[in-house]
Amino acid sequence: MKTPPAQAGRDGEEPSAGSAAVPDSGADPAQPQEALAGVVARLRDELAGMRRAMRNRAVIEQAKGMLVERLGVGPDEAFDHLVRLSQRTNIKLAEVAAALVGATAPAPETERPAAFLDDELDQYLAHARRRAADRPVPEQPRARQPEVEALQAQHQLLSARITTAREYPQLAETVAEATVGWPPPAAVSILLRDPADQLQPVGGYGNDGAAPLAATAGTAFERSDTVWVADSGDAALRSVLAVPLSAGTEVVGVLAVGWREPTELSAQAHRYLVALATPIGGRVGRLTTAELPATEADPTRAVLDAIPTPGVLLGPVRDDEGRVVDFRFEYTNAAAAALLTALAGPDATDRTLLAVLPDTGSRLLLGEFARVLADGEPARLGDVTIDAAADGTEESLVARIDATRLGDGVLCLWQRRSTAEELHDQLLQAERIGRLGSFRWDLRTGAARWSPEMYRLLGRTEEQGALPLSESGEYVHADDWYAVQEAIRGALLAGRAFTVEHRLADAPARRLRLSGEPEFDSDGAVWAIRGTAQDVTEERAVESQLRRAQEALAAQKQRLRAESQAAATMRDALLPTDPELTETPGIAVSGLCRSSEATGRVAGDWYDVFALRSGPAGASTYLVVGDVTGSGLAATVAAARLRNAVRAYAVLGMDPGELLSALNRMIGELGAGQLATLVVARYQPAEHRMQWAAAGQAAPLRYAPDGTASVLTGPLGLPVGAAPDIAYQQAAVDLPPGERLLLYTDGLVVRRDRTLASGLEALLHVGEHVDLGDPVALVDHVTATLGSAPDDDLSVVVATPTGD
Repeated sequence: MKTPPAQAGRDGEEPSAGSAAVPDSGADPAQPQEALAGVVARLRDELAGMRRAMRNRAVIEQAKGMLVERLGVGPDEAFDHLVRLSQRTNIKLAEVAAALVGATAPAPETERPAAFLDDELDQYLAHARRRAADRPVPEQPRARQPEVEALQAQHQLLSARITTAREYPQLAETVAEATVGWPPPAAVSILLRDPADQLQPVGGYGNDGAAPLAATAGTAFERSDTVWVADSGDAALRSVLAVPLSAGTEVVGVLAVGWREPTELSAQAHRYLVALATPIGGRVGRLTTAELPATEADPTRAVLDAIPTPGVLLGPVRDDEGRVVDFRFEYTNAAAAALLTALAGPDATDRTLLAVLPDTGSRLLLGEFARVLADGEPARLGDVTIDAAADGTEESLVARIDATRLGDGVLCLWQRRSTAEELHDQLLQAERIGRLGSFRWDLRTGAARWSPEMYRLLGRTEEQGALPLSESGEYVHADDWYAVQEAIRGALLAGRAFTVEHRLADAPARRLRLSGEPEFDSDGAVWAIRGTAQDVTEERAVESQLRRAQEALAAQKQRLRAESQAAATMRDALLPTDPELTETPGIAVSGLCRSSEATGRVAGDWYDVFALRSGPAGASTYLVVGDVTGSGLAATVAAARLRNAVRAYAVLGMDPGELLSALNRMIGELGAGQLATLVVARYQPAEHRMQWAAAGQAAPLRYAPDGTASVLTGPLGLPVGAAPDIAYQQAAVDLPPGERLLLYTDGLVVRRDRTLASGLEALLHVGEHVDLGDPVALVDHVTATLGSAPDDDLSVVVATPTGD
């Protein structure tokens, strides 16, 4: 019989030589060996392929696990990330996974990837920069012509001279000495309006042509406009220019300039010449009109007038003993005059420092300025707050004040703080307190800007400069690299805000929380990223401590629950069962032991009832209620020991007093250090007689058949374990059928908000309201009467002689 031909090769391949049909028995005996070798070779190839697939699967699973941990996503979403990256790069999935896994396990000599941004993000940044380069550059203003620049320079020089002039003739001379843009004038006149609205000359240069100057000046004054006369026909002055001088919105005078020859002025020259009226108008009213020779200007006042910062020269006001009691304003520049006027009105400079700033002056400035005047050491007062309510000023402000001694006075420079400056300082302070730095990365220029706290967080100096986005990765720990890179990718490519935490590369114990958001241009493209970095190391440490504390607390609660359950189980095992309660000769007994709802824990309260058929006293029934100090399993175990000892001593025929004495000796000898309160009673039915002894507990209550109650009289001893060698005494009472005896622990009647007398009063009248044979009803009625639930465990035993 012939063997069927072998199957075709795997995946549609042609059968190999070893997979040919097996010849029949008449063929060459070597051919079956070749066929078998072919099958072995094919199986070996299939096994190798399966092993390669398993290895690929392993690296893919490693990459998925890494993405699940770093990105906080599920396995399926992590696999989708790998697939998209494979499709985007046109690289096999296994190779992408291997590259990703290999990137997180660098060789020792290469602790991190070489670049923070991958090729895709680098391409985005390059594209953003090309877009910025392709944008049209705003047209730059054309350079000014040389003659215009010369006029501008001359105007600045003349304006400075005008603001430092002390007399009106100096103003006229300053205009006459101009040499750029127009010919030197033959005459210059400054005319001011008098109370009769007439122009009066107060300063001039040159004596010729006063009439043409006055006539043209009068025309300019009437029109409140500039007047240019190219050729007046006057022999003295042919060309005249008259410009009104204004102080605010009011015309207060005229500047008149004349030339002997007909003169042509270019538009630029005319413009700059007319512009001189502005600084001259600013000096009107502040100069003397005396026609005196020019004197050398005070350099201090010249400097004050030339600076835009408010400057004040203060002179001391002294009392009869020479002490500085105030300062007067000797001189103020224009900026300071405007500031003082805004604060205290137009007459502020005529008053003293304390008159203008009564609160700030007396509280801070007067003392500091007096010290500067005395020892010569300058004072730098930062953030001086002038409060409108306290100083009576028109507005509140914050200023920096620098004070320096100058001769017999104090020179002060005031720098008013703007709202933006105050908010900037507050922001820097808030960043320092919150350990929070801010940054901004410009993607088109590559520039970066960090706040001062950002430098401190990363241990970098401002001289080193802020790092651009492409180099910021050097501060990111290698294990957090991918998560940070993905956050940046989401901001650049998807325009998403992000928050990601990472450890520092050189200090893994420190953690930064990086939060950022993209900025978009008019085309909707991301062109910058701004955000914050906050040191959350302490926050994470506190969270870790809190988590450990919560875990410890949960474990402790679990232990307490288990202990409480064990204690409750043991206590229930200690309590007498129904056979013991029903087999008491001549007496019916019921009992109750209840834990406090307030604490939820089992304390050391317990009760016991047991009968002895024979003994020195004959048949008898023992009733016991007890309370061991403490709570939980330890207290329950101690209660169990006492309960067993009571039964053992009772079997020996001990009376209640002897029994308590024996318990006290036992506790002292064993050195347990335990305290317990007990009431032990023994009922002898043959005699209807009840003997009882108490150790730290209240005496039992006796209820007559009609419900009236009384407290049994007898000795009350200390709790057992309180003192050695105590001999407890006992008492006896006849208890005929129909009467009842109540034994109870203090948890039944003691409340934090009520007196013990209130609880005892409720017990004395409880028989009038409930059946005393029902302990549950008895306890509930007392609880309702006292108005609050018990604060501690309680035990009660009710015994009723039956006469049997």
